[in-house]
Amino acid sequence: MAVIATAGSRKTQHIIDCVIADPSKRVLVTTYTNENLHQIVNRLSAGTGVLPGHVTVMGWFTFLLNECARPYQSFVLGETGMMGGLNFVGRRSRYIPRSKPRYYYLDSGRAVYRDGVSAFAFEANKLSKGMVVDRLSRMYDHIYIDEIQDMAGYDLELLELLMKSPVAVTVVGDPRQATFVTNNSAKNKQFKGSGIVEWLGKRTRLCHIENRIESYRCNQEICNFADDLYPELARTISKNTEITGHDGIFKIKKSDVQEYVERYAPIVLRWDKRADTCGLDAMNMGTSKGSTFERVLIFPTKPMIAYYQTRDFNQAGDRAKLYVAVTRAKYSVAFVLP
Repeated sequence: MAVIATAGSRKTQHIIDCVIADPSKRVLVTTYTNENLHQIVNRLSAGTGVLPGHVTVMGWFTFLLNECARPYQSFVLGETGMMGGLNFVGRRSRYIPRSKPRYYYLDSGRAVYRDGVSAFAFEANKLSKGMVVDRLSRMYDHIYIDEIQDMAGYDLELLELLMKSPVAVTVVGDPRQATFVTNNSAKNKQFKGSGIVEWLGKRTRLCHIENRIESYRCNQEICNFADDLYPELARTISKNTEITGHDGIFKIKKSDVQEYVERYAPIVLRWDKRADTCGLDAMNMGTSKGSTFERVLIFPTKPMIAYYQTRDFNQAGDRAKLYVAVTRAKYSVAFVLP
């Protein structure tokens, strides 16, 4: 099953509810970012850090390394004990062929290159005649993958193998919030980010697709502004009908920022630490994903300013980060404009 959901639709909560509902099922929950991983653990454990006995939670790369690649590394590398940790930032030389797997997948310290972990797992499954996926199907009854829009490259090949296996698979995500990506492999590059909808759409025989278009966070004006960034996707229906007297999308001048902050106490969002936020403490837009605030004040980039002025998504720059920033707010979003 695939749940494609808009911001504020309680998509992660859907996983939590399903996992808790049936303690007889051996469940794995995995996601890419540490922030989302911590949120899942916190919710499943009711803030105690102690998970229910039938549940395993781990990050995506931990899953790939410990459950997929390492147990069957000898099928790829010719021996065991070769694979070390994860090389998250380095890249192999493009001149190394796959026929030299020791150098193709591992760096000089035997750590696996980030872009090659899922490819290694896929290859290990192929060379072992399906032992990787078979092991997983014996370990778990159900695998949940949150923030599916972050998956890329051979992640999708491995996901398809899991969908074809006896283990039940549920993936959840919002294609409009693709601010991160697990790897930069050229494999399946056309399905990165919002392209995951097309990838899933080609596999309806393997998974049922459920669209959730109701937001319990943002009011309708915020939803409309955010939806215009992705006109090809379904429009959002707001379930937040509360009126506060300062609701929707606004613009303010830099000279009015201090007064605005004192009056409305918004959370300040910026592109990164280089942004001038008038001396105010701020959070990076990408980091804010998963959070809910009553009000948001955005110091936009030039492309974001262009989008505010024209509503032309082609001028918005990084649509995903702008979408994330706007949809953190329940009641109001204010842009600081020149």
